[in-house]
Amino acid sequence: MANQNKMIQKLTHNFAIKIICFLAAASLWVYVSASQNAVAKFPSSIPIKVINAPSGLVAVYDQKTVDLKIMAEPSVWRQLSNKSFSAYIDLSGATEGTFELPLNVVCSVPNVTIAEKTPSSIIVSLEPIITKDVTINKKIEGNAGEGLVAGNIDLTPDKVSAKGAKSLIDNLNEATVIIGLNGETEDFSRNVPVVAIDEKGEIISDISFNPEQVKAEVPIVRASNNKTVGIKVVVSGVPKNGSYLSSIVATPSTVDITGPSSVLSSINYIETYGIDLSTIDSTDTKDVNLNLPDGIALQAGLVNSVKVKIILSNEATSREMTASVLFQNLASNLRVSSQNPSQIKVVVTGDISKINDLGTSDVVAQIDLSGKSSGNYSVSLSPLNIKVPDGIFVASITPSALIVVLENQ
Repeated sequence: MANQNKMIQKLTHNFAIKIICFLAAASLWVYVSASQNAVAKFPSSIPIKVINAPSGLVAVYDQKTVDLKIMAEPSVWRQLSNKSFSAYIDLSGATEGTFELPLNVVCSVPNVTIAEKTPSSIIVSLEPIITKDVTINKKIEGNAGEGLVAGNIDLTPDKVSAKGAKSLIDNLNEATVIIGLNGETEDFSRNVPVVAIDEKGEIISDISFNPEQVKAEVPIVRASNNKTVGIKVVVSGVPKNGSYLSSIVATPSTVDITGPSSVLSSINYIETYGIDLSTIDSTDTKDVNLNLPDGIALQAGLVNSVKVKIILSNEATSREMTASVLFQNLASNLRVSSQNPSQIKVVVTGDISKINDLGTSDVVAQIDLSGKSSGNYSVSLSPLNIKVPDGIFVASITPSALIVVLENQ
């Protein structure tokens, strides 16, 4: 019993000091551990790749990179780069369909712990690979020499075969070649890569083309004239959630272009690249590139994009209207002796209050007769020919073509 009491006295002697020493030792251990293993976010995102994709299928996924938090000693941190990490989705045994799959990350440098992955899994769709022949659009970037522009560009070949996931190829209407200008003063030829471009003007990397390049013959011609024209926003698809397109406004609404007079005379507006409304479920603003025709350039200093505000609403109606007809650019020695049919019927859609307020003078079919001489002409009609107030949209036109007879005055 005496020995037991002596033992208790030794343990409880200077008990407060012993507690302080213990806490100090624990703090020192935490400090040393922290100094040896730093946990922090790796400064760069790591690209995600796919492995073991089944034959005949391709993976489609929107999340292209992963952010990491890692734990490693300071000396190890100094050895790390983007190439030290590999992020991948393993599709072994997967079939056609859509899945949420775990994201795997490994590091080639020893003594590195992956503490956190953002995201830790991603949604992947496995789709059939298909091909489709498409025409090629020409996109000019930069400027030729002062007072000069690129003329009508010839491509060889002028069609290519696109290959990729079914959903991407089904929605692809054309391929694109980007022809960069840098002060050229003479005609030139160049092999240029073929790419697919989305509505933002960005390259879609998941579509390939055969051939991968085409030959562009680019004439450099004098830009003898300038012109200010409107901007036509091109849209496709239907908005989500049953809403409708109430208004779409481009800023700026006009653009200054330059080019040969023979080309400028037939241009009344510049279109944007298309906006897919099926990807939009609320009012949104997008930067959209302009789709410049051959032989046309922006005047020096202008940026080849506009801001497009898309306003969606929930209550819409339709109405059939008779459009008034406005003939444009008719030579002074000519007159329109007749048109067949005599009326153009247009179905318009939009906000109920705006549709109800429409008058016949608010819906105008603009018929361009540039370069026409006396004779009979069949003029195609499309929504681009119909001028309507902001917030009103053209659903259909009858007829699809108009027979116009021109006579000398």
